[in-house]
Amino acid sequence: MTGLFRKKKKEFIINEPKREWIDSAFVWLYYTFNWDLIKKNKVLVPNYEDFPIVYNEERDCIEKTLRIVATQMGVSPDDIHLDIYNEGQTEISIGGTRRLFLNNVEGENYSSGLYWGKQNDGKYHIGLEISESRDPEKIVAILAHEIAHIKLLGEEKIEKNIETLTDLTTVIFGLGIFNANAAFKFEQDTDYWRYSKVGYLTQMEWAYSLALFAYLKQEKAPNWINYLTPNIKSDFIKSERFISENKEIILRLDLEQKGSC
Repeated sequence: MTGLFRKKKKEFIINEPKREWIDSAFVWLYYTFNWDLIKKNKVLVPNYEDFPIVYNEERDCIEKTLRIVATQMGVSPDDIHLDIYNEGQTEISIGGTRRLFLNNVEGENYSSGLYWGKQNDGKYHIGLEISESRDPEKIVAILAHEIAHIKLLGEEKIEKNIETLTDLTTVIFGLGIFNANAAFKFEQDTDYWRYSKVGYLTQMEWAYSLALFAYLKQEKAPNWINYLTPNIKSDFIKSERFISENKEIILRLDLEQKGSC
């Protein structure tokens, strides 16, 4: 009976080291980018008001989407060159005799999007695999991820690529709904459903990251969670509850240690 009234141990679906890493990454992002400006940004959702585009798989639709996403993330669209490539393509011409060689991400059949950094034309080159142009939500997610590379690597905030940090950057800039939803989708093929994944975080990690973002913005059960897929929305609510009950271990923005990646 001695332990009957002992405070219940904090438990969560994400293992504690990973949760602490996400918190630390959020603290780093908070101090690295202009949070006072970012927190005023509207969280973009998949509707016509935020993306007034009629999607028809044409390049013009992707270019318009790029302008919206880049502007949301504080990057001039004019500083970005977008290549649309085919699955299995091994190289892309960037003018003259120069070519960029494509390498697939290890463990994946092919890459949905690619980032090559700033080239001789002074622009950041990113790529979108052509089959992804059929899904507007994936277009936004992939472009947001590649532009997050610009914010981190292109703006020299980090020296070495960290894909999970890149995913979290899309959350900070108000595009996490698209990346979370695109990361866990089931798509119907001829006579079966197949699982489609874009991104590097688990379902629960996306949900917790979005809940941290809402917590930073001082938003409780924000309306934008209604645009999340049911599983991620459910995990968001669990994450929000965990944060509310364990505020003493969440983020700790007042510490001198400003996060690390």
